Amino acid sequence: MSLEKINRNELREKLASANIPTLLVTMAHITGDMSLLDNPQRPSRGDIDGIRKMSEARQQEIIETAVVVIGDFLDATGAVPTPLVMPNETVLEHMASTLVGEPVPSEYIPMMLEDMGFTDSAISRVQWADASSSEDSAPDDNAATAMKDSKVLIIGGGLSGLCMAIQLQRLGIDFELIEKNDSLAGTWYENTYPDCGVDTPNHFYSFSFAPNHQWTSFYSKRDELYAYICTLAEEYNIYTKTRLNTEVTKMTWQEESKSWQICVRDKQGVESQQQVLFVFTAVGHLNRAKVPDFPGKEDFAGPNFHSAQWRHDVDLTDKKVAVIGAGASAMQLAPVLAKSVSQLTIFQRSPHWIRILSDYHRKVGDGKQWLLENIPFYRNWYRFKLFWAYGDGIWESIHKDPSWPHADRSLNADNERHRNAYVKNLSDALNGNEELLAKVVPDYPPFAKRMLIDNHWCDMLQQDHVDLVTSDVSKITKGGVVDDQGEEYPVDAIIYATGFHAHKFMWPMEIVGASGATLEETWNDDARAYMGMTTPDFPNMFFLYGPNTGLGHGGSLIFHVECQTRYLAQCLMRTLEAGKRKIEVKPDINTAYNQRVDDEHERMVWTHTGVTNWYKNSQGRVVSNSPWRLVDYWHMTHSPDMSDYKLS
Repeated sequence: MSLEKINRNELREKLASANIPTLLVTMAHITGDMSLLDNPQRPSRGDIDGIRKMSEARQQEIIETAVVVIGDFLDATGAVPTPLVMPNETVLEHMASTLVGEPVPSEYIPMMLEDMGFTDSAISRVQWADASSSEDSAPDDNAATAMKDSKVLIIGGGLSGLCMAIQLQRLGIDFELIEKNDSLAGTWYENTYPDCGVDTPNHFYSFSFAPNHQWTSFYSKRDELYAYICTLAEEYNIYTKTRLNTEVTKMTWQEESKSWQICVRDKQGVESQQQVLFVFTAVGHLNRAKVPDFPGKEDFAGPNFHSAQWRHDVDLTDKKVAVIGAGASAMQLAPVLAKSVSQLTIFQRSPHWIRILSDYHRKVGDGKQWLLENIPFYRNWYRFKLFWAYGDGIWESIHKDPSWPHADRSLNADNERHRNAYVKNLSDALNGNEELLAKVVPDYPPFAKRMLIDNHWCDMLQQDHVDLVTSDVSKITKGGVVDDQGEEYPVDAIIYATGFHAHKFMWPMEIVGASGATLEETWNDDARAYMGMTTPDFPNMFFLYGPNTGLGHGGSLIFHVECQTRYLAQCLMRTLEAGKRKIEVKPDINTAYNQRVDDEHERMVWTHTGVTNWYKNSQGRVVSNSPWRLVDYWHMTHSPDMSDYKLS
């Protein structure tokens, strides 16, 4: 990699911004000298910086090693070499374990290589042709024609739809993408409320095949995320295959032609129909705003709207404002509102566990951006460090220990340790205010609901003009909000931060399957799909971000999206290359899989009896979250077992 001329003092200055464990492993990778890792002062586990066990002298020693290694290469050739041969898996396991300060099992290495970008997460036709070995799915002479002539529809242009489109484009399979909005990007287009942003680190919350070295924050806000997605769509020419301002209203399976009849409606209300062989639904999970039907809601005289439908034409300066809801959106927007309103009243139905992260508001400096852009392997290893810290690390701690004596407040000793740490951090952030602490500390175990990140929330709660109300809303009046104690709070405007229709996975589309039953009737508020992606009686239809694929314990939605699109691309290819037109998961396979899902969930925090959450349906079954580790789901979805399906 050629670099502009840089002297060693400038290099030293840029390297001072490095994550030290990442820099250490990167130098070992570039040089092949694994002895660099053999020092008693090793990276520590459990924190992003990983330097708790390293002295200042040791950290500086690692920086100076990098100055010499990189500087010598630049002096000699003007470039930092990229080794042509990757270390073997044993060495990679040692490197990864050193990086994160604890053993990384060998099962993670293949997944690690793919997510780090060392191997390609996208499947290509050449790759499949090389890997195919079974007679009933081997490519034939008509495969290219079948793939070219197949009509494929993607519904939804958010992260999932975009990733699926890129996969299909690489395969040479033509498709059309239909998006209800006037832009792609889904959630990151629709949500524009104040301080809207991601709660997963950006350098992990990005596609493995499209890293962005120019994030300005470690946790970026909406505008940067929206720009990243739109840039990708432009680079991959997705807009030319996209129909915007168009919504699918109904899909009906046609057995005779083995295709879907699709009814669509454009912005002007004009309806039309088309036939497609395969459908990928990428409609999202949290994209249809939900506002409770409070008595008197229609009588309120002032502006009122959902956080996901933010009205930028409404000036809330010096107004009395109510925010109903205290979840993720409220935690981001409320502290911003508090800066300009005269009174802010927040109605909290139940508290959430709050994490206070030191780097949540940190900016990414020029030095860090330079390292990611210019030093081979630095961004790859940095991504894995984030993956490990925000991935499977807590999975064991959210399982119930039947012998644990404090089952009401925690699940096991490790979960109790998390609880104590969160309570202490909250107590410190609230300056020991016992009244506020009693309001914000949940009485259920950590991770039973979505974990939230403090966005100056604790600082906001201590301001005189902010009131946190913990009684339920009973009704809305013309001029205010009344709680279930009968107290009325006069307000000029109401913001509903009340979540989404999380269990109406495909709503409001009507989807009629092979038997004539609709998907809504089939699921009946109990959505079940094989690996979250397909269900019996609805052939040639695949879900992205479907039932039981949400990540409640950590990780990145984008990671799951890449797993799913790779898997589904292979399912489609194997069907076409076998000369078939129809693929449908076998009912017994679907039933057995969902039984495994339920069995695992029974051991996990989301089925704890002391909590309600949107992860569960009306019968109490967890329908949103995946119970699997990221590494489990990666292995499960890496290559489909076609015996799970009926092809015809």
